[in-house]
Amino acid sequence: MNNTQITCAQDKVEKVSKIVLWALIGISLVVTALFLLIGYDTPYEENPKFNDPQLTDLLICWTYALIAGAAVATVGAVIYTAINGGNKSKNEDKGLLSKTGLIAWGTCIVSVVIGVAIGVAGKDEQLLINGKGWNDPTDIIMTDASMVSILVLTIVTIIATAFSMVNNKK
Repeated sequence: MNNTQITCAQDKVEKVSKIVLWALIGISLVVTALFLLIGYDTPYEENPKFNDPQLTDLLICWTYALIAGAAVATVGAVIYTAINGGNKSKNEDKGLLSKTGLIAWGTCIVSVVIGVAIGVAGKDEQLLINGKGWNDPTDIIMTDASMVSILVLTIVTIIATAFSMVNNKK
């Protein structure tokens, strides 16, 4: 295979990846909109002060589908890379793309450290869940670390995705 054929194949993969990305974003927006717009304000029967959203199952199932798809894609990518020796794309040696591993791991580690710090700072707080007090410090630290990590990683992912889409149009 010559370089032109490899570049053409990589361009096709990038186009398919963009279509899949936009489809997943679109479906996620529709699912979130349905969750928020249909029956979100339905009062909880046992305690009318709380909401009982009607489409919670839809949101949870979509989340599970995304997690399963990401796991399959990750395992597939690892197997593909192991078999093919990790072909680099035409843009990988340039600029920010050459540092993506460092950025990804650094963001992950920083988000967990920030989450743990916030969790340790708030370990004495008490939450009221289903009318019962809940104040196990370990659970609070783990929950805060997870929530902050999710928030930080989501923000960084959105920024990276937007940056790559804008950067590829040049």
